[in-house]
Amino acid sequence: MPFETDTTWPPGLLTIFDHGRARSTTLENRYYGPYNKLLDYCFGNTFAYYVAPQKLPTDDNRETVDFIVFLVVFDNNGKPVFLLDVKNDNWAQNPELRFRADKQMRERYALMLHDCPVPRLWGLSVLGTSMRVYCGDTQTLNVDPPSIPRPEPSGRVLSHSFLADGWSVDIMSQDGFTKMKEIVTDILTHSNNVQ
Repeated sequence: MPFETDTTWPPGLLTIFDHGRARSTTLENRYYGPYNKLLDYCFGNTFAYYVAPQKLPTDDNRETVDFIVFLVVFDNNGKPVFLLDVKNDNWAQNPELRFRADKQMRERYALMLHDCPVPRLWGLSVLGTSMRVYCGDTQTLNVDPPSIPRPEPSGRVLSHSFLADGWSVDIMSQDGFTKMKEIVTDILTHSNNVQ
């Protein structure tokens, strides 16, 4: 079943995610296989795109412990066209962790937006299966949604509502499928115009 013609996530992919969610571990790597399969399904079984995990930050980065799974879809020229940053489900319930997830996603854009060959570099931050959609414009270098700065003073504990609605769509829902279809269609359309 090709993604281009499907109208819902295939049952086999839903089963893979159910198994990932059911694993009794707090490690985000339980989602590595399911998300890798999802991206392979979305971008097709061709050599035009490939999914590659990115290496952990260096040990001198104090946020190494926050990093688990970061996947990038590259075109066949090795240029990034889609970003996926995966954290564990419990990040969705903690305002400090949501702030860090957003900050880390923006850092990924700062490193990769200049290399994107299409007009928009799409990305997802997923906390378990709760997704937040990002879109970087390669001309203006703006990233949406706009950054929400940490309230001052910076040492202040964040309110429980901070960025609470940012990860409001489950990627495995029909809304999640529809959004992924919109994103992938945009990437494929513009990639075909570039090649």
